[in-house]
Amino acid sequence: MKELDVRGLSCPEPVLILQDALKENKNEKYKVLASEAHVVKNITHFANSQGKKTSVKEVGLDFEIIVE
Repeated sequence: MKELDVRGLSCPEPVLILQDALKENKNEKYKVLASEAHVVKNITHFANSQGKKTSVKEVGLDFEIIVE
């Protein structure tokens, strides 16, 4: 599983980072670390639109999004 740390970044940058990662290897499983709830919403919406399953877990003040 590859980890993408997008904490502190503003949209659309986190979505673009995931988009680039999926273009590079669409079959990889990703753990995306985010610090803002709206970034979580945008990442999950984008991933789902690409046919990926997502799960979100709060880790302290941050979020962990699994994209597979």
